[in-house]
Amino acid sequence: MTTPPPATAVEPGTLLRLESDDWSYGRDLTAATKVAVVVTRLRTELAHVSDDWMWVLGHRPECANSRTGEHQPCMELRVKVTALRRFASTQDRRQSQ
Repeated sequence: MTTPPPATAVEPGTLLRLESDDWSYGRDLTAATKVAVVVTRLRTELAHVSDDWMWVLGHRPECANSRTGEHQPCMELRVKVTALRRFASTQDRRQSQ
C-alpha cells in the first residue's frame, strides 16, 4: 500500500469541514453543499488516479460509531488534495506547539 505524501496526510479521527467546492462526489451526499466527515482513512491505493483529488472514507460527525469503528465507514467522498493539505498543515501546527 502506498503511503500518502506528507502534504495530504490527514490523521484518522480528524474532522474535515469541507466547503462545497472542496469535494466533487460522495456516496449519498447532495452535490454543491458543505460536508463534514470524520476521517477513517485516505484511499491511498487510488492516489495514482489523480494528483488533484483523493478518496476519503469516514463517518458523519453525528454517527455514534465514528470513534469506535464498530461499523464500516458510512461516507466515501472525493476531496481536493488542496483541501486535505489545509487540514494537514493545521494538524502539523497543532502538533508542533
